[in-house]
Amino acid sequence: VLGALATANAAVPGGRVTEGTRQYALEVTGRYADARALEGVIVTGVGGQQVRLADIATVHDAATERKQATRSNGKQAILIAIGQQSGTNLTDVTDSVRQALPLIRATLPQTSNIAVVLDATPFVRNSLTGIQEELAGAVVLTSLILLAFLHNPRAAVIVLLSIPTTLLTTFVAMQMMGFSLNFLSMLGLTLTIGILVDDSIVVIENILRHLARGEKPQTAALMGRAEIGLAAVAITLVDVVVFAPTGLVSGQVGGFFREFGFTIAAATLISLVVSFTLTPMLATYLLRAGDAEVSAEARGFGARFGRWWDGWFGALEERYRAILAWSLVHRVAVASVATASVVAGVSLITTGTVPVEFVPHADSNFFTISTEAPPGTALEAHEAAMRQVDDILAGMPELEVVTSSVGVRSRGAFGSASSGEARFGAVTILTIPSDERRDIFAVMDDARERLAVVSGIKINVSMQSGGPGGNQAPISVRITGAELDTLTRIAAQIEAMLQGIPGVINVSNGAPAGQPQIRVEIDQARAADLGVSAASVGGMVRTAFAGTVATKLQNPDGTQTDVRVLLTQGARLTTSTVGGLPVVTATGRTVPLRQVADITLTDGPTQIARFDRARVVNVGGDLANGETLAGLQPAILKGIEELGLPPGYSAGLAGQSEEQAESFGQLFLALGASIVLAYLLMALLYDSLLHPLVILFALPAAVGGAIFGLLLFGYSFSVFSMIGMILLVGLAIKNGILLVDRTNQNRRAGMEVRAALLEAGPVRLRPILMTSLTIAMALLPTALQLGEGAEFRAPLAATVIGGVVSSTLLTLVLVPVVYTIVDDIPRWITQSLAWVAPRPVSAARVGGGGGGSDKPSPAAAGRAEEAVEGDRRQ
Repeated sequence: VLGALATANAAVPGGRVTEGTRQYALEVTGRYADARALEGVIVTGVGGQQVRLADIATVHDAATERKQATRSNGKQAILIAIGQQSGTNLTDVTDSVRQALPLIRATLPQTSNIAVVLDATPFVRNSLTGIQEELAGAVVLTSLILLAFLHNPRAAVIVLLSIPTTLLTTFVAMQMMGFSLNFLSMLGLTLTIGILVDDSIVVIENILRHLARGEKPQTAALMGRAEIGLAAVAITLVDVVVFAPTGLVSGQVGGFFREFGFTIAAATLISLVVSFTLTPMLATYLLRAGDAEVSAEARGFGARFGRWWDGWFGALEERYRAILAWSLVHRVAVASVATASVVAGVSLITTGTVPVEFVPHADSNFFTISTEAPPGTALEAHEAAMRQVDDILAGMPELEVVTSSVGVRSRGAFGSASSGEARFGAVTILTIPSDERRDIFAVMDDARERLAVVSGIKINVSMQSGGPGGNQAPISVRITGAELDTLTRIAAQIEAMLQGIPGVINVSNGAPAGQPQIRVEIDQARAADLGVSAASVGGMVRTAFAGTVATKLQNPDGTQTDVRVLLTQGARLTTSTVGGLPVVTATGRTVPLRQVADITLTDGPTQIARFDRARVVNVGGDLANGETLAGLQPAILKGIEELGLPPGYSAGLAGQSEEQAESFGQLFLALGASIVLAYLLMALLYDSLLHPLVILFALPAAVGGAIFGLLLFGYSFSVFSMIGMILLVGLAIKNGILLVDRTNQNRRAGMEVRAALLEAGPVRLRPILMTSLTIAMALLPTALQLGEGAEFRAPLAATVIGGVVSSTLLTLVLVPVVYTIVDDIPRWITQSLAWVAPRPVSAARVGGGGGGSDKPSPAAAGRAEEAVEGDRRQ
C-alpha cells in the first residue's frame, strides 16, 4: 500500500524534447486532486492479484490524532501564546494585538470567537501607575517637609525644581544606556526622590545660613556652595559607588536589578551637578538677605508658623546639644545602646520573628493549577476529570476566565506551555480585580478545598511569582545517584517526609513513573527461518499504530496534505490486535506477529533526567499561606538527614532555595563591595584613613532599624529588603559625612575636639533631619502599599524607612562619640609606648654656666595643667 500510493501520486521528470528552436521539459505526473480519488489506486495483492485501495481500506479526510485538549470557560478552544520580541515594548505589543482582534473576529464563523484569556500587561500597567502615584506623593510630601523646615516658599521651590530637572536629565541618561521606563527603573526613580533633593537641601540650607549673617545673595550663594562642596561631593559619590556593584551583580538577580542600580547612580550624579549649578543660581536671583529669618513685624499664618518653628527648632537644637555633651562623657553607654540595637535587629531574623523569603508574592490576578493522572491514562479519561475541575471552578464567582489543557506538562505565567503526556494537565485562572474579591491566597485555598472531591487525578494549586526565581518550585529536593530504582525509593521516602511537615503543600514526586507499554521482542531464530527482519517488523508495527505518511496531496491553494496509512481506530483500541498483525514472509505468505515475536505487558520509565553527570530525581512542594522557605528549611534538612541515604546517593535543597542562597550571597558580596568602595572614596576625599571609619560606624545602627522597620510594617526579609540594605549604606553614610566634615572645618579653625563636635552637631542638625525626613516620607506611601502592585516595593521601602530613622537618631550621638575615640587612639598609643619605655631623666648640669633643676618652670607647669584639664574634659 505504501509503495503503491507513493508511486501513483508521484511526479517523475522525463527528460527534454527539442522541436525546432524550442526545447520542452518533459514531466510525467499522476498526482491526485483529493482524497476520494485515492480509492482507485491499484494495489498488488497476493499472487500478483490486483485490487483497488477502496477494497481493503477506508479513505477519508480526517484530523490528526489528538494529543492535547484545551477548554476555556467550558468551551473547546485553541490556545495561542503571543510574546514580545527582544527590545520591543510589552504594552505596545499587547495594544497592537488587541486592535487586531476585531478584524480577525470578523473573518470567523458565527459559531467561533477569539478572545484574550490572560494578559500580562494589566499587572504591569497597574504597577507602573502605582509607582507614578507614589512618585507624585513623594514629591508632595517632600515639598511639605521643605516648607516646614525652611518656611520660605522661594527656598522650597528652588529645592523642588531640582527634582524635575534631575528626572528629565536622567531620562536622557537612561536612553543612552538603553534602559526603558519599566517596573525597576521607575522604582529606582521613586526611591531617589528623597536622595535627589539631598544635595540641594544641604546647599540651600548653608546659603540661608550665610544670608542670616548679612551677606549679599550672590556672595552667600558662592560661599554656601563652596563651604559645603566637599561634603556634597562625598555624599553623591558614595551613593554612586554604593549602587554600582548592585548593577554589576550576575545571575537572575543581577538581570533583575541592573537597570535599578544604574538608574539611581545616574540620577544621583545628575543631582550633584544640579545642586552645584541650578540651585546657587536660583538662590542668587530669588533669595534676599531677610529670607533667612522671619521678621518679628511679619503677619500671616506663614510668618506665625515660621516664628513658632524657629523657636521650637532652636529649643530642639539646645536639647540635642545637651544630649550630645552627655554622650561625649558617657561614651560606653552610647556604644552599648548602638550595639544592643544591632543585636536586637539581627535576632529578629535569627529567631524567625521576621521571616525570610526569596521574593514576596504579588497579587497579579491569576494563579495556576496542575493536574496529574496515573501513568497510562488516556487523553479522554483525563479530559473527563478535567471537565469536573472546570465545572467546580465555574461555581466560583471570583474567577473570570478558566483555561484548562490536557496533555500539557506545565502552564507558564502568561500562557506559555510545554507538551507532555496525556496524564498531565494545566489550568490557568484569571480572577476579577483584587479590589472586588478576597485575598488571592484565600481564593486559592477555597479552590483547593473544592477540588479535593475530584478523584482519579492529583491536583496542585499554586501561584507563580513575577520576581527572580518565580518559575521555580519554592521547595525542591534534588536526589542524585546511580540506580534508578534506588532513587525512586528515596524519592518516595522524601515525599512522605515532606507531606508530614506542617506548612508544606502540593508535594510532587518527580520520579519517573512506569509507563505501561507492550514489549514486542523478536525471536531471531524463528524470524530467520521465515525470512522476516526486525526492521520490517518494526516498520509494520509503526505503520499500523502510529501511521506512516505514504505521500502528500497537492491542494489547489499550494498547500499539501499528508496521506497517512494506519489501522482503523477500532483495531487500535485493543492490545490483542498487536499479536495478530500480519507479517509477510520471504515466500509471500503472511503469519501473525505472535509467531515470530514474544509480546508482553511491562512498565518502562518515561524519562531519565541527569544533573552533573548523575541520574537525578526531584521532589517538590509549595508553601502554605503565611509560611516561608527559611522557616521550613531546618525541618526539611533534618528530615533528609534522618533518612540515612545509602553510599553514593545524596539529597539537598535545590530550586528556589538554591537560587535564594546564591542571590543573597551575591547581594551580600555587593554590599561588602559597596562599603569598601565607600571607605576608599572617603579616604581619598578626606586624605585620612581614620575619619572614614568614624562615618562607617553609622551602618550598624541602620541595620538594626531596617529589620525593625520590616517588623513594624509586617514584611519579610527578601531580595528586595536586601536591596534596601544596600541603599541604606549610602543614606546612613550621608549623615556621618555632614557631621565629620563640619567638625573637621571647626578643628582647622583652631577649635578643640569636643567644642568642634558640640558646634557641628547642632549646625548640621537641620540638614540631617531634612534629608532623612524627605527620604522617609517619600517612601511612606510605598511602605503602606498605597499604590497598585506594591508587594515587591513595600519591603524595600520599609527597610529604608526603618534604617534611616534609626541611623539618624543614633548617628547624631554615635558618630561624635566614635570621633572622639578615634581621635584618642594616637594619644593612647603614645601613652602606652611611654609606659613601656619611659624616657631617662637627664642629670643636672653643674658649673658656672648656670644651674639646672628637675623642677619644671612655672610656664611649663601651667601648660601641663592645661593639657591635663583638657584631657579630663575631653
